[in-house]
Amino acid sequence: MKSNKLFWDSYASDFDAIYGTKNSWFNYTINKLFRGSMKIRFEKTIRMIPEEKVSIIDIGCGPGHYCFSLAQNSEREILGIDFSEIMIKLASKHSEELGLENKLKFEVANILEFEPNRKFDYSIMMGFIEYFEHPELIIKRALAITNRTIIISFPVVGGFLAFQRKLRYKRRCFLQLYSQEDIRRLMELLNISSYAIEKIGRDFFVTINLN
Repeated sequence: MKSNKLFWDSYASDFDAIYGTKNSWFNYTINKLFRGSMKIRFEKTIRMIPEEKVSIIDIGCGPGHYCFSLAQNSEREILGIDFSEIMIKLASKHSEELGLENKLKFEVANILEFEPNRKFDYSIMMGFIEYFEHPELIIKRALAITNRTIIISFPVVGGFLAFQRKLRYKRRCFLQLYSQEDIRRLMELLNISSYAIEKIGRDFFVTINLN
């Protein structure tokens, strides 16, 4: 956990730039080849959450881009948490720049220690769970604080892009890649029966239904 936190503190600005608006030929090519799944999972997540007054927690929110898109509907109650102080500083800064600081909140928190005084309708974990050696503990905490639906991305194991990613993160922080069978075993371990797995390029897009 500590090594992951140190890595994400140092990587925060570069990660934030992934969601930037620079439209150079280089960025277009990189996004098309390597970040297509990120775009798809982003769009699918936003579409899944209804246009009504619901509460949402973005676990591992990073610089806050999911929260900002969801906050366009003022009826929603949104909280973004991340264990990286630098990520939360970036998210808060962007929130002020976008004039959304009164529509959402950001908090430095470790999900394994986070004890909210309420449950949320939706929990989001995008590009997050793969950095933890015990994903069952992460999902168990999400189950404890969620009423309706948990949305999670799992990176796909196998192939050149997965190998390239594994190599890139080697010695920098923990990274786990998954097969569909890995995810099914994880759901079985947690006694979760109502879930769906969809492969979207480099990721599995998983929804857990709780009602």
